[in-house]
This record gives sequence, structure tokens and C-alpha cells, in this order.
Amino acid sequence: DAEAIFRQVASARDAARAAAAPPPAVQGGKRKPPPSAAAVRSADEVDKAYRRVASDLLRAYTAALQLPQAFRLFSDLAAAGAPPSLALLSPLLERLCSRGMGPQAARVLDAMADYGQPLSAKQVGEVLVALLRSSRPLAAFELFERYLEGAGSHGARVATLRIADKAFSLEHALALLTKALSKGMHGRRAHRVYAIALSSGLISNFSSFGLPSLALACVEDSLLPSAVALASDARDALLPLDSLVASRILSACADARLYPQIAQLLPEVRARRLGCDAPSLRRAHLCLRDATPPKIEEAAGALDLLAAARPPAGAT
Repeated sequence: DAEAIFRQVASARDAARAAAAPPPAVQGGKRKPPPSAAAVRSADEVDKAYRRVASDLLRAYTAALQLPQAFRLFSDLAAAGAPPSLALLSPLLERLCSRGMGPQAARVLDAMADYGQPLSAKQVGEVLVALLRSSRPLAAFELFERYLEGAGSHGARVATLRIADKAFSLEHALALLTKALSKGMHGRRAHRVYAIALSSGLISNFSSFGLPSLALACVEDSLLPSAVALASDARDALLPLDSLVASRILSACADARLYPQIAQLLPEVRARRLGCDAPSLRRAHLCLRDATPPKIEEAAGALDLLAAARPPAGAT
């Protein structure tokens, strides 16, 4: 039985290490001699045998999809300073992700990085998805921040965000992460994920990133210029924001007295590419009217839009 053999080898390794350990300088008033060269050689040989048997057992666990046992053995090896090779960790990582064991997969990925093993964007993306399946969006963001946000820079663990394997889409993983963070109103974090995907040319389907929810989350996090930019991105992608989201953005910009952003939004409302309700247009008008100096032309334009947004007198 492989497990029984492993336990025997582990016990032998512990005994050999104890025999080869340097004794205290002085014990009982007498200086003890250092361990013999034979004891040190024996400890090295037993340690090699331990690594070999542990690797074989980890490979067997992984192949048999006995993932809790495989992860426990991995943890023991890592704690003992005997990390498995990349040839063993890569299949373990893949199987942990496929079974939705996100926290365990994240620990394996971190261990691979700590051991100096190269990481791919695909590996990180698969762990992101597994963490999201485990309802851990903040842990997934920490992984993104650690490995993907600075990909390709000096000292980065991930060399590029480009993935040759067409079976896995990093865009999909980042879209899921963006939407999960937006749902939790973590606007600043969600926008960082979206910005990396956008600047890296990974976005082919803007609708998958949930731009309305992202824009609302940015408003909640006081990222108003980013929210206005998202309105432009949505328009360019032929996915205009609904009236609720557009009105929230305009109202927040008016409350913050962001005159350039208000001036950017009002022409969109006039061209009917954005629909803003009367309360938000009134806030914009008052903000522009009360500016120092007053922005007369822009305030008049906002008043015209407000008049058009109000129902005619006597209308039901």
C-alpha cells in the first residue's frame, strides 16, 4: 500500500534527521561530538527517498482525483521544505480548479510562485474562476492584483496576458471578476480589472463586463470620471446605459461640481444617446447656474433639457 510505504519512509526520514541534527554545544556540562558523516549521508539518502515516494503518491492521488488527500500531502511537503516539482503541481492545480476548489488552488498557485516556477495567464485565470465559483470575489481580486495586473513588467510572475490555448478565455475570467466585484459595490477594484482588460485588448464583448453595474459601483466609490468614461464605452459598444444609471452619474457629477463631466454628459442627453430624468437634469442646471463664474450657456442647455424631460401640464 503506497500510503503505508510513505508513512514508513516519513518516519525513517524523521529519525535520520534527528540523528544528523547538530547537538547542543554543551549538554550536562559536556561538549557532545557533532554527528558523523555517515549519519549526515544517511539523512540525505532517506530524504531523497522520502521526496521520491511522496512525489509518486501525490501523482497517484491527483490522477485518481483524490484531491483532498493530494492537497493535504502537498501542504505537508511544502511545510517540510520539500516542494513538489512543476510537473506535479500543474496537474494538481488544473484538477483543483476543475472541481471548484478555489482556495486550495490559490495556495498551490502561490506556492508555485514562491518556488520561482513560471506562471501562465491561463493558470491564474483558472484559479480566478474557481475562487469566483467558491463565492470569493475579494480573494480572486487579490490574485489578479498579485499576478495579472502587472503582467509583463519587470519581475512579474506572468510574462503576458495572451493565451495560446483557445479553450480558455481570460476575457471571460476577467469579465466574471468585474461583475462579481461590481455586484458587491467594490467599484475601485472592479474598474481596475476592467481597465487592464481594456488596455490589454482583451475585450471583444463589452456586454459581458456588465457596464451598467460597473458604472453604478464606480459612482458609489466616487470614481465619477471613470463612470462617465464607462458611459462613453457603452455608447461606442452600442450598449447605452439605461436612464437609472445615467441619471445617477449625472446627479453625482452635479453634487461633486464636476463641470467638465457634466458638459460631457449633456450633449449625450441632447442627442438621446443617454436618458436622464428630470431630477438629475435639475441638479445639473443648478450646478452650472451657481458656478463661479456661472456657466450660462451650459446652464441654459440643461434647462432646455429639463423642460423637455418634464411632462406637459395636465398630462397624466
